[in-house]
This record gives sequence, structure tokens and C-alpha cells, in this order.
Amino acid sequence: MTNFIKYLNIKLKDGHLYYISDETGKRELHKYNLADSSSAQVTNEVQNVKNYWFVNDHLMISTDYNGNEREQLKLAEEELELTYAPDYYHHYGTYMDGHLFYFRNHQEKSEFELCRSDLKGESGIIRSFQNPTKIISKFQDNQLLLSQDVTNIDSQLYLYDIVADEMEKLPFPEGRFKNYHSMGEDAAIFVSDFNNGYMNLYSLDKNTWAYERLTDFNWNVEHLILDGGTAYLTLNVNGYSTLYEYEIENGRLTPLEILTDGVIHSMKKEQGGLYILYSSMSEPHSFYKYDIGSGTLEKMFGNSPADTPVETAADTYVSFDALDVPYYLYKQPGENVRTVIHIHGGPESQARPEFNELYYKLYEAGYQIAVPNIRGSTGYHKFYIGLDDQLKRLDALEDIVHLRTHLIERESADPDNVFIMGRSYGGFMTLMAMTQYPDLWKGAVDIVGISHLRTLLQNTSKWRRHLRSHEYGFIGTHDDFFEATAPLENIQREMPPLRIFHSKYDVRVPFSESDQMYGRMKRKGRDVDFVAYENEGHQYMHTENIDDMNGEIVNFFNGLSREK
Repeated sequence: MTNFIKYLNIKLKDGHLYYISDETGKRELHKYNLADSSSAQVTNEVQNVKNYWFVNDHLMISTDYNGNEREQLKLAEEELELTYAPDYYHHYGTYMDGHLFYFRNHQEKSEFELCRSDLKGESGIIRSFQNPTKIISKFQDNQLLLSQDVTNIDSQLYLYDIVADEMEKLPFPEGRFKNYHSMGEDAAIFVSDFNNGYMNLYSLDKNTWAYERLTDFNWNVEHLILDGGTAYLTLNVNGYSTLYEYEIENGRLTPLEILTDGVIHSMKKEQGGLYILYSSMSEPHSFYKYDIGSGTLEKMFGNSPADTPVETAADTYVSFDALDVPYYLYKQPGENVRTVIHIHGGPESQARPEFNELYYKLYEAGYQIAVPNIRGSTGYHKFYIGLDDQLKRLDALEDIVHLRTHLIERESADPDNVFIMGRSYGGFMTLMAMTQYPDLWKGAVDIVGISHLRTLLQNTSKWRRHLRSHEYGFIGTHDDFFEATAPLENIQREMPPLRIFHSKYDVRVPFSESDQMYGRMKRKGRDVDFVAYENEGHQYMHTENIDDMNGEIVNFFNGLSREK
């Protein structure tokens, strides 16, 4: 049974700190009274609560069905369904002039429809867009700031006039854009990678669209809170969060040297305090308050400390082409240590030095765990993200092989007991590693992974297909490469045992990806087993299922490593 609660998404309202947690066995909204330290469950939904907003003194939540990501919007206190269209995804944007504005798109179509709804559930479509489109913010009255995806990484910004039904392409380069904050009629602040390949802070003249880079970090700005002329921001430094106070007018940057050994997951400010959700490789999720005036930090509530002390490290190793690849290590003492390599998903994502219950349980069982950010990961220079695109996929595989060698030579890994596992794209890399290099691994675990890039692209949502093709390759252009690298087509005579986990309502990596891999391996007589969860999507949210999977993985590795 799980020993740790997962917390997400802080917001502050009326003297309460709101958050989502899985303490009831699935994700529900809770609130913590800042005055008397009491807590209460706010929602009691049949499905998991995915997100929430405070809209004109109403509490709006989103839920989906068994993790299928087709979120529906609801006023929680009134039990009023604002959207009830189970075949559509709904992406909330903003509230303006008495109306909600959001995008929706059908699971089988590529159009994104901009919708307007009152708080009684009456809605209508304003305009359709052919590319994936998001609402960034209200800009001025009757104007929305929008972004349209150009690739899997970059977007283009537009201004949409609702009354005139006119779209204006804004004079910004294509790039990543987030954390837009208006500073009145004439100015705004935002974060982008327009100039130097890292996510930095920019100022904007809202009348001329002129923008200026305010910071020159060689790491990415992540969270941003604007409080008058002062910004509180976190910087992602090799995955670790560092917190700064930034005075916009004079450019003075002051580090706030707290909680530097892990990840700040969420952060909000009220009066003189910063409220922070934090975890590290050895510390489970907890809430902290930082008093800005006194510089003091106190833990408010959260998980109790982990029972087993964890020795951790962050380092790099040299891959085949002299590229330095960063990784985190849950380090075990001694020689010939049983070792697990875990590959994160995405691939446009990043392993972080945060608490992970599966890693902790493996560590308790005597394994050391290495978690790399192989080429293609985010969190570093933008150049690094593109190093695995399309025909460069095998370069990322070589990163994994070189990590194994590094761990044996430098970190006392037992060459006869090195395991590999991964989730989503990490599952694909796991399957590639075990089919291309079957002799290197004692066993492998694939969680909601891809077994063939071509069938993934054929079966994923139409709007997602084009974006993922920029990363993986295009059907009709890269078919030979898809076939040559597909784990499904490269099952060897001798292979390490494989355990597969997937879920029936996964819309990002369809269930068929695991089903076909399991069926092919079974027909060829390989050692494979498959666990399918009936009420999950791409991200598992029921603690019962998470506990079951974690236990199965530990038992699987233990059984193999005990074999003579």
C-alpha cells in the first residue's frame, strides 16, 4: 500500500490554500485553512479531478472519464455541467465579460473550436481553427491572446478580436511562450526562448509589440509570480529549482536560498508569504511557507519524512559523440550493485530530482536507480531538445547504452544485473534497447510504451499526429526507418524477460501499442507478461493501480536478480 500522498497545483483564495491530492485513493480537490491549519475535502467526484479554477466567485473543476483526457468542465458547488460532450476535449482559457472562453476538439478530428459559455451552461462556437490552438490570456476587452502550435516544440502568437472575428499574426518569432502577465494597459511580462535558446524573462510593450529580454539565464525560467514591480521566479538548474526575487525596474536579482535540493512543483504568493509545494529525491511532497520579510521557512503540512535514508547524486557521463549527458543516481553502497536505468517519457520532458515512490521502493529493495536526461530532453538549451529528432533516434539509444557502461565502470553496477524500464516514450526506448541490445539487460519493464512509431502515428489523434511527426518522423517519408527501428519488428531469439503495463483509456499512446507487442512476443515464445488497467489513461491516478504496478515491478526484478 502507498505510504506517500501526491499533491499538485496550489491556489490561494479567501484564506485557504487549495490543492489536488490523491489521499482518498484518487485525485480530489482539498483546502487547507491558513488561520487554524485545518483541512477539508472540497470535491467528491466519481472521476479524478484534473484541474480547477476560481471563476467570478465560482469554483470550476475539470474531470475526465477513466483518464481519457477528454475533460469536461463543471461548476463544483452548483453541480452544474458546463460542458457535456464526451467525445470532445475541453481546454479552458479565460473568463471575460461574463463568459468562459475555451477550446474544444473532437477526438477524431483536427479542428479546434473556440467556444464561449455563460455560467449557466449555455454555450456556442465562435470560430474554428485548423491547427492546435490555446488561449494564453485575455489581452484587452474583446481580445484574446492565442498561440498556435507550429511543431511539437514551437508556437506562433496571434491576437484574436472576438467582435470583428479577425486574427492578427503577431511580430514574434516562432518559439516557446508561457507565463504571460499583464501589467496594465500598456505593458506585460512573459517568458520565452526567443533569443538565446533558454526560457528567459521578457518585457512587452502592448501597443507596439516591442519586446526586450530582461534576464540572461543559461537555464530555464519555470514558475513566475508577478507582485507589482517585483517578480518571484524559479529557475530550473539541471532539474533543481532555484528561487529568485527580481525587481523589474532596476533589474536587481536576489537569490532566495531555500529548498535548493529538489523541485518546486507549484508556488503562490499572498501578502508577505510564498506558499510552495516541494519535494526532492529523498523528501516526499510537502507544503512550505516562506516569509519574505523575515526570510524564514516553515513546513506547513504534507508527507512525513521517508523512513529509509537515500543517498543521491547528480552527474554527467560522456556519450558516443562526446556529448555530456546528465543523470540522477539513487546510489547504493558496495560492489556489484543491482541497478535499474529508468528513461523518462516525452521525449520533450525532463527527469527531475523530485520524489518518486517507485524509485524509493526499488531503493528500499537494494537497487540503485539511474535516471538520465538523454538527448531530446527539455530543461537544457533548445539545441539539446532536437538532438534525437527523426533519423537521430538511435543516437538517443546510444546514450542509454553508454550510461550502462558508465554505471558499471564508475558506480559499481553489477553487469549481470542491470535492468531497464521506461514510461511512454521511455517505454519505446526501453523496447528499442532490449531488441537492439538484448544481451545488456537482465530484465525490462515497459509502461504505456510505443512498440512501432508508424502504428502510433496511425492510431493517435489526428491533430496530435502532425505534431508528433516533427519529433518521430512522417509516414510516407520515414517508413523504412520506422520499420528498421520498431521493437515490434526486431524481436530476437534470445531476449531479456519483459513486463508490460498499459491502460485501456490511453489516448496518447493507444493500448494497441502494448497489445501488439505482447501478442508478437508471446507467439514467438518469449518471456513476457502484460497487465492492463481498466480505469486509467496515459497517467495513472488511482493509488490502487499505482501500488499494484510498483509492487509487480519490484517483485519482477527481485525474481530475476535472485536467479543463479
